[in-house]
Amino acid sequence: MKKFLALAFALILVLTTLTACGGSSDGSKEAGGTTWPSKGAVTVTVPYSAGGDTDTYCRALFKLVGEDLKQNFVVVNTTGGSGVAASTAVKDAKNDGYTLLFHHSGVMLTQEAVGSNTFSFLNDFEVCATAARDDTYMLIVKKDAAYKTLAEFIDYCKAHPKEVKYSITFNGATHAVATLMEQTMGIELNKIDVGSSAADRLTAFMANQCDCLVINYMNVKDYIEKGDFIVLGVCANERPEGMKDFPTMKEQGYDVVQSKLYEIRFPKGTDAAIVEKLSAAIEKAAKSPEFAETLAKYFAQPYYRNGADTVKEDAAEVEQLKKLFQSK
Repeated sequence: MKKFLALAFALILVLTTLTACGGSSDGSKEAGGTTWPSKGAVTVTVPYSAGGDTDTYCRALFKLVGEDLKQNFVVVNTTGGSGVAASTAVKDAKNDGYTLLFHHSGVMLTQEAVGSNTFSFLNDFEVCATAARDDTYMLIVKKDAAYKTLAEFIDYCKAHPKEVKYSITFNGATHAVATLMEQTMGIELNKIDVGSSAADRLTAFMANQCDCLVINYMNVKDYIEKGDFIVLGVCANERPEGMKDFPTMKEQGYDVVQSKLYEIRFPKGTDAAIVEKLSAAIEKAAKSPEFAETLAKYFAQPYYRNGADTVKEDAAEVEQLKKLFQSK
């Protein structure tokens, strides 16, 4: 009996020590961190249909993250409401680390600036990290358009105010670009909403529902190379690597810049150890040659920021966007 009591007492001491060190008898914690992900696949929600820039970059990233963390990360495409449906679903999901949002700043920060949502991308999520950057947003027209250069396009718009049909996602990245174009170029566009995804807007453009389109290069690369579409200007500070043939709007005298940064968020209240563990895995993947090679195919680039830096820099961008829309 004495030996039994001594053994039981020793076992209690071991369990108590493990708990004090952050461990537990159910294996949910390990010393100084977390065993996440260990309960099955993690769902990564993308607010757009498959095949676009957001979806492509997300799948490339989480293939590497999954290999590193030895767990499946399943990408789910949830469309609707310019990303609001997917964002709301993740915001309201259980904060156990098994639901993520992979979204881009072009839409999130514009919606934040105009206050179009009942929630905040900066305050109502646990912001994990930024993984990639795409500076290839460009204004394109068809080869048979009445204008072949940005200068000709501007002259035509001035001579025909509110006639040129521009595909817009209201309160999205294309909305910000339209506002910048109108303010800097002194033009008025006929802004029409044909859908929030790149696929929707490209389909409308090809069906002549709109006359010009702002879109990431990866979505129209083949058409441009065949000569079907003409690039009037890239919305970047300087010509992206690999796209030296296409002038920026800025070098043509118009400060129209729109970068898209691809960010990862958890539901609010997710364990900080989980957020930090995923951020570290994202940093590792973002700095890998494989991820850089994948993004280079689309003239995008890895761009890692931790959660704190992402929120800080996003907040500053939101303030700039507020000034833009207030000056209309």
